[in-house]
Amino acid sequence: MSMRRFVCVAMTLAGFALGSAHAFDTAPHHVGDSLDTAAAQVLLARYEARPKQPWREPDEARIPGGPEGAQIREGIDLMRNTSRRVGKLAPDATKRMNWNSLNCVNCHQAGASGLPGSKMYALPLVNAVNDYPKFDIKSGKVISLEQRALGMFGAGAVPIKADTPEFQAIMAYLRWLARETVPGAAMVGSGLMPIAPIARAADPKRGKLLFEAKCQACHGADAAGQRQADFDAGGGYLFPPLAGDDTYDDAGHMFAVPLLARYIAASMPFGATYDKPQLTADEALDIAAYVNDDATPRRQNPNRLKLYPDSALRPQGYAIPEHYAGQPPEAYQRAKFGPFRNVNEHY
Repeated sequence: MSMRRFVCVAMTLAGFALGSAHAFDTAPHHVGDSLDTAAAQVLLARYEARPKQPWREPDEARIPGGPEGAQIREGIDLMRNTSRRVGKLAPDATKRMNWNSLNCVNCHQAGASGLPGSKMYALPLVNAVNDYPKFDIKSGKVISLEQRALGMFGAGAVPIKADTPEFQAIMAYLRWLARETVPGAAMVGSGLMPIAPIARAADPKRGKLLFEAKCQACHGADAAGQRQADFDAGGGYLFPPLAGDDTYDDAGHMFAVPLLARYIAASMPFGATYDKPQLTADEALDIAAYVNDDATPRRQNPNRLKLYPDSALRPQGYAIPEHYAGQPPEAYQRAKFGPFRNVNEHY
């Protein structure tokens, strides 16, 4: 084994040890276990009841030197430039590990630090190491952080594995983000922002008008985003798509209207933050309804009937026609657009 390879393996093992020290305790369950409704609800309740630590703003200047720091910085670059580095149109065809032309930072937005995944309530990654393993309602199993991250790459042209150097760099960055956090604790600002209760159903028609006024300038009239000039050479998007084949499919987490609404409320339009929003909760809900309406073109997931297998645990707003076969159309519309019992329910 070369010295460089030895150092990389040593850092990987040390990193997994650090991750285990920070991880959420799922005992008596283990990664890979399928849980029934009762066991899942108990574990989800424990997860929600974790003590919360204050938000921790990362500081790029505190990245260590040497091989460890180089690996962390490589992870940052991969998250900022995912499309160019490992996207489906990446210049190096042997690196096309991601299924789309998005950058990780398109969704896991940068906050004041400029680092990917550092914006509060915009799917931040600062505390990700402490949030896993966890019960995943989409698969019905306990999953690890590595499994979740690998799943985000999807079925790219080139398979990605846990020991792929690019993946290890991203994991090194996530571990560094959590280095001075409280092991196993939740964090203020993680996940999605709670929004005010909304008693009415989401309105995709009203959402269309709001989208045209508030969102279209960046995401385009067809919600297909704005491509960089060198898109065909892996350049990705200036502003990412919300519709079409290069964004979340009709089984993605964000396909649930309340979840997308909470993300929008804390981060859109461009420049908005959780403490300086530019949309009301009602407006965000209606825009989410328009974006996720069945009339909006979206990639179809052939396995969606197998996802969210426990109907008692499905997120509100995650509704597909197959679940409502033989029922009045109103049943499907209500499940998709509400009114929802709790727009802030755990996802």
